[in-house]
Amino acid sequence: MTARTPTVSAIVVNYESGEDLAACLESLHGQPTLLETIVVDNGSTDGSTADAESTADTVLLSPGRNLGFAGGANAGSERASGDYLLFLNPDVRLAPGAVERLVTALERRAAAVVGPRIELERSGVGEVGCTIDPLGSPRATAPGAEPLYVPGCALMTKADIFRALGGFDDRFFLFAEDTDYCWRALLAGHDVAIAPGATAWHRGGSSAPGGYVTEHGLETTRLRIALRERNTLAMLLKCYSRASLLAFGPLAVLQTLLTSLALLALGRPRTAGDVLAGLSWNVRQLPRTLELRKAVQATRRRSDPAVIRRMYRGWHKADVVLRSGFPVIDERG
Repeated sequence: MTARTPTVSAIVVNYESGEDLAACLESLHGQPTLLETIVVDNGSTDGSTADAESTADTVLLSPGRNLGFAGGANAGSERASGDYLLFLNPDVRLAPGAVERLVTALERRAAAVVGPRIELERSGVGEVGCTIDPLGSPRATAPGAEPLYVPGCALMTKADIFRALGGFDDRFFLFAEDTDYCWRALLAGHDVAIAPGATAWHRGGSSAPGGYVTEHGLETTRLRIALRERNTLAMLLKCYSRASLLAFGPLAVLQTLLTSLALLALGRPRTAGDVLAGLSWNVRQLPRTLELRKAVQATRRRSDPAVIRRMYRGWHKADVVLRSGFPVIDERG
């Protein structure tokens, strides 16, 4: 009996992406094993979904409000019928055959999550997976190292595992939801890997400006800083063991406080205030976070040392400042 070829549902979460969405959808056409393409539009008003509406093999979902990436991706997964889910940002283009190579990697490595090599067009560098430092700050994985997570801009996962783990934490809206999901998958005993030969190009900043290094240094926004700080603390609370949380949790809170003070000193009071508001959000959300933590720890099949081995052994925020200077922050968004 011939084994059934697994099917893939591509889920593109869109918001005001302009012409990028059309290019993303074009790169999906003709990809083997692709069963369907689902575009979840978070209330765009720029006409970016016009091509999706007119394409027969694309399903357009409109939740009626902006759910963010995490919530939009979860909504798309509920509609999806493929064995595997491929989450994409609208400003990502896949190379021919990339979907098939991602599927092959999932099949051969018994992984829960895989991703392609991502060429970052704005900074001109390539990423082969990502990791975090022990306080949760993200950075690219070193060459040859195992990734801790696959960026959500191009992430494939097994649908049954995604649903068993509860999908993305939709409280996060944007940022750190991919790290949080992959960390939970690792704790549950699954693997996270990069697919050999699979390539994607990421323009960056289409729906949420900033987040990339240019000749002017790291460009970011108030929204990016505030949500990443807020969500990272919730992720650490959920995923670390009790011993690791006692070791790194207070340092993470201290880092957030120092970040707020640094922003104030740099003349960015609104961003500084939003970072402090993230601490307040975590206090209010603590009952829900502890409930989720209980579920995460109940699935644990891998020790913290095994996950920490995939982390960056340093303080990433200090490295960024030393290498690129203080970030250029747009407080309007």
